[in-house]
Amino acid sequence: MDVQIRLSKPEDLENILKLQADSLRALSPNYNLSQIESLIRNQRLARMQINEVILVAEYKHEIIGFASLLNQQPRIGGIYVHPNFIRQGIGTQLLGAIEEMARQNKYKFIDLISSLSSVDFYQKNGYQIIRESDFYCENNVWITCVNLEKQLMNLTEIEKWCLWFKNLFF
Repeated sequence: MDVQIRLSKPEDLENILKLQADSLRALSPNYNLSQIESLIRNQRLARMQINEVILVAEYKHEIIGFASLLNQQPRIGGIYVHPNFIRQGIGTQLLGAIEEMARQNKYKFIDLISSLSSVDFYQKNGYQIIRESDFYCENNVWITCVNLEKQLMNLTEIEKWCLWFKNLFF
């Protein structure tokens, strides 16, 4: 499949939001309907704040996936693939592109907050679980998730100690 990955444009936003909603509704077996709809509304607001760089995957001029890297911090804001295109390597391509952007920004680590259904995907791509966590989403709906991270560049000894300390206490 010939998939093109490019930076999103402002006119892509509605297609990105629709794809995200379709993906969350179809691919979130660990959450109930109330949680899914709360996540969709919450993520819609977050995407509209434009504090992230979004890459889209296109196939035949249609957006079939996207990934985001938050501005000014080494955090993935999300990776979503349309349900009709899962398990075809698109998410892995998007993840690789986001990691390359992070390396270009000189980030030594990248982290993310993952849905329960995506943890295996990230672990297969070299991410380590840091901890399970929870948060209140829109309308005080409780969401359980998992924090993961991946080392992108070699660390100095001091950076290794700082990381050990951070993971021990936070």
